Amino acid sequence: MKGNLATLKKICRYASFVMTAGAAILSVMLAAFLVLGVGSALGMESASGFLEAWTGADSSDSVGFAAAFAEMALILALGIVTVVAVRGFMLSIYREHSPFTERNVDVMRLLSKTYLVASLLISIADWFARGSVAVATFLFFGSVLVGVVIYCLALAFRYGGVLQKESDETLRGRR
Repeated sequence: MKGNLATLKKICRYASFVMTAGAAILSVMLAAFLVLGVGSALGMESASGFLEAWTGADSSDSVGFAAAFAEMALILALGIVTVVAVRGFMLSIYREHSPFTERNVDVMRLLSKTYLVASLLISIADWFARGSVAVATFLFFGSVLVGVVIYCLALAFRYGGVLQKESDETLRGRR
C-alpha cells in the first residue's frame, strides 16, 4: 500500500461509511435502552430483568439501578459522540487537501473535553451503581487518559497544520 494522500483519502472515505453504520447501530442500542428504561420505570418485569442483565445492577436497589442505567446510557451516548466525531474527521480528510485542518483540530479538542466531562459523570454513576471506589477510579482515570491523548493528538495536528502552511508557502515562493 502506498503511503500517499490519495490512499489516505480512500481509506477515510470507506472508514466514514463504517462510522456511519456504527453511529446508526449505537443510536438504535441507545434508543432501545431508553425504551427499556421507561418500561422498567413503569413496572414492566421483562424490561427490568433485561436491564438487570445488561447493567449488572439489582432493580430492588432503586438508586443503584438508576445510577447503573444512567452510566450505561452515558457510555452509549459517548460512543455515539465518538463515532460521529471520527466520521466527521474521516470525511474532512477525504474532502480536504490535508488532514491538518483547523476544523479537525477543533473536533479533536471538543472530543477530548467530552471525554473529560464524561469521565466524571460515568465515574459518579458507577460509584452509585456499584459502590466500588476502585472501579469508579479506574473508569475515571481511563477516560481522562483517553481525553488527554486525544488532546495531545489535536496539538500535534495543529502543529502539522502550521508545518503544512509553511511548506505550501515555501513551495509557492519557489515558483
